[in-house]
Amino acid sequence: MRLIVNADDFGFTKSITDGILKGHEIGIITSTTAMCNMPYIAYGSALLKDYPQLGVGVHLNVTVGKPVTNCPSLTDDMGNFLDKSLQFSNRLVWEELYREFEAQIERFIDVFGKMPTHLDSHHGAHDRTEGCAKATMSLAKKYELPVRRYNPYVWLTDFNVTTATPEALIEILEKHQNLHHAEMMVHPGYCDEELMQNSSYNTQRELELETLCDSKVLNYVRSNGIILCNYGGE
Repeated sequence: MRLIVNADDFGFTKSITDGILKGHEIGIITSTTAMCNMPYIAYGSALLKDYPQLGVGVHLNVTVGKPVTNCPSLTDDMGNFLDKSLQFSNRLVWEELYREFEAQIERFIDVFGKMPTHLDSHHGAHDRTEGCAKATMSLAKKYELPVRRYNPYVWLTDFNVTTATPEALIEILEKHQNLHHAEMMVHPGYCDEELMQNSSYNTQRELELETLCDSKVLNYVRSNGIILCNYGGE
């Protein structure tokens, strides 16, 4: 099996960014996606020179923080993105959504100095509405990028906070051992006060990180011929 383990939310907070890099350095994380409107993108980019094998894509985001462009249909009176419960109510203007997604990709290219390996989205935006899906797929075609779940890799949905133990992760991999290509979404990170104030998924990230770096998981991957890779093929 060729397995992509993608850590979402790179650049969201310092603690998440540091945790993802640690999970790549000593664990099974092979890929991450950057939230290009968030404050720690430049911080994370500066560290990536020490992690050349980590694939980095764009985590398209319309539910957290402030946008890169002027997009009134996506924001509240303070200029922040709407809560996801409102954002996915189809009140968005498609042209504004497309421009915002495009600007986030362009910011990635500017900050990281290279093309992203792939596209996915925060809170699964590209799966939530027809408009988000259309914008994502249009931009994927324009930039010639794969999209999570819409590529030859089979998406393993089983890993979450309730299965964030080494034993449960190994069971998931065992269950899917006959797949040729698989991708898994994870949300590891360290937890600090900033994260506690900005995300309801906080201490759970440390459980995920611990599992993804566990020696039992590493030994299983090595002994079962699982090839860890990213969307760039490495």
